[in-house]
Amino acid sequence: MAKALAALIFALCFALSAFAATAEKKQPEWSQLTPEQQQILAPLAGDWNKLDDRPRKKWLLTAKRYPKMKPDAQQRLQMQMKDWAKLTPEQRRIARENYKKLAKQPPEKREVVKQKWQEHQQLKQGAPKSALPAAATPAVPAAPATPAAPGASKTAPPPAPAGQTR
Repeated sequence: MAKALAALIFALCFALSAFAATAEKKQPEWSQLTPEQQQILAPLAGDWNKLDDRPRKKWLLTAKRYPKMKPDAQQRLQMQMKDWAKLTPEQRRIARENYKKLAKQPPEKREVVKQKWQEHQQLKQGAPKSALPAAATPAVPAAPATPAAPGASKTAPPPAPAGQTR
């Protein structure tokens, strides 16, 4: 009985070590990626060989799903990769921490943050005010009626929306 138990333990240890070795399989270097993977993951090319295996594996799974994504989702992913590649390691660390904090928030708070972020992105991209949701359109108070200075134009430029500078 003891010999059978010892053999079983040995077999389990051997199987688990083999499983662990497969789970920690070294992910490919940039030059080992297929041309399609390189095209999809192009924004990460400069950092790819510096990444650990875990993020490489994640990006490879994303590249595998990429052809099945809708064009707008593909475009959004490309922009996100480009933005991520521009960040310093410190900025990336902060972004990861913020993501973890946000994930712990209740769904209502996450939705508010998401809406604010979308408004920020639209303003950043110069989207027209009509593209913003009605509740998000900043209220611009009407300019008080003041007499025009002599020689000044009768029409003054519209006031800048809140939060924008010229």
